[in-house]
Amino acid sequence: MYKLFLERIRNRDGEPEVYIYDEFPEAFRNQVFYIMADVLDQYEGYGGGLWGYMHDTFSREKGLKKLGRHDQGLERYNVETYTNVSSQEDFLDLVDYMFHLFDVGCRDIHPQYNYDLDTNALVDKAVEELNYRFKQHNLGYEFVNGEIIRIDNKMIHQEIVKPALRLLYEEGFDGAEDEFRKAFEYRRKGDNKNAILVAGKSFESTMKTICDKKNYTYDKAKDTAETGLPVVRNKTSGHGQGSTIEQISDEFAEYALNLAATNIVLLVGIYKRGR
Repeated sequence: MYKLFLERIRNRDGEPEVYIYDEFPEAFRNQVFYIMADVLDQYEGYGGGLWGYMHDTFSREKGLKKLGRHDQGLERYNVETYTNVSSQEDFLDLVDYMFHLFDVGCRDIHPQYNYDLDTNALVDKAVEELNYRFKQHNLGYEFVNGEIIRIDNKMIHQEIVKPALRLLYEEGFDGAEDEFRKAFEYRRKGDNKNAILVAGKSFESTMKTICDKKNYTYDKAKDTAETGLPVVRNKTSGHGQGSTIEQISDEFAEYALNLAATNIVLLVGIYKRGR
């Protein structure tokens, strides 16, 4: 039996977030249906069609007779209806289930009249677009290793990013908090250069705010951080790119965001303890 997403999800703890978890806009639902159709339409003649198989097996898991009002042979329309009108939780279960079966099943099944189709590439493209759409709509989920996970299930996000947001909010570091959230917004849009740049600003704003709260003397116009995150920023985002367009990898952007969060947790924690 397949354990559906709602059976795996952890309870939320109410901490501030940079991602959305409980609202899936109409545009995202439509995009997901298009992605599913890109895969399942390839198998229209396979054993009566994979739309029917996916529809019936998911209905069984959810304890339903069918997902819409149409009878056998029109399961595609039932799935479309369910995609449009199901609750947020039920919709996420559908996406999780469908893409799980794509990942573990469709890679090894070739369409009846298209044996030359690269099914691995077909599934990879579907998964890649799904994860892109999650980012596009600022949704805190990712499809990894055959299932959907909440991004805050990742240790770094849970243990570092969320505490950084909470500390900035609780301690009144408004400028640094705003910049930290903007850095994630740039990352969501795929603008890794500005994500790194603004992550560095949030780190420096945290230091300057601490100096202001402690009445330390410093030059607000010239004094900046020198090591760690600023080095990453300067190497990737802080200078002109020259005659060719530089592409900053996702890994560097994620590293910069996580490093900024780590630095913020350290600095604000020390500040709180020393008050």
